[in-house]
Amino acid sequence: MKVELSRSTELDRWLAERHYLKSTPPGAQLRLWILDEAGSRIGAMMWGRPTARSLDQMTLLELTRMYLVDETEPNAESRAISLARKHIRKHLPSIKGFISYSSSGQGHEGTIYRADGWFTVGQTRRRKDGWSSRAERAERDLSPKTRWVRSP
Repeated sequence: MKVELSRSTELDRWLAERHYLKSTPPGAQLRLWILDEAGSRIGAMMWGRPTARSLDQMTLLELTRMYLVDETEPNAESRAISLARKHIRKHLPSIKGFISYSSSGQGHEGTIYRADGWFTVGQTRRRKDGWSSRAERAERDLSPKTRWVRSP
């Protein structure tokens, strides 16, 4: 497995078609394809500035989307995150930490983060309503999320 830098929004479309949220957030700072040993695309991830405005926007990156096809080998998600961290350490040395969220509403327990050495720093509150003024955002996952952090 390896990761490959993408400078195209093709990755955004690919992720939006497959990810349970059916969208990608704006402002991606880094887009990475996840490739198998044969070089075939088996997944993708997007990294951006933290959505929580109170967090350092210059030295933290948030894993905003990740998806791997179901037929991947066991532990592929954790391996992909580890490869992404190595890429970021090498190419973005100003980044000093990572943040991500796992959704309780989707049954995500953070196993992939635990396997890569991340730790929890709390949980978000359940939101009362979504973006009801925007039809494409009305059915969002408003469940509490566990916040995960890690150093590069």
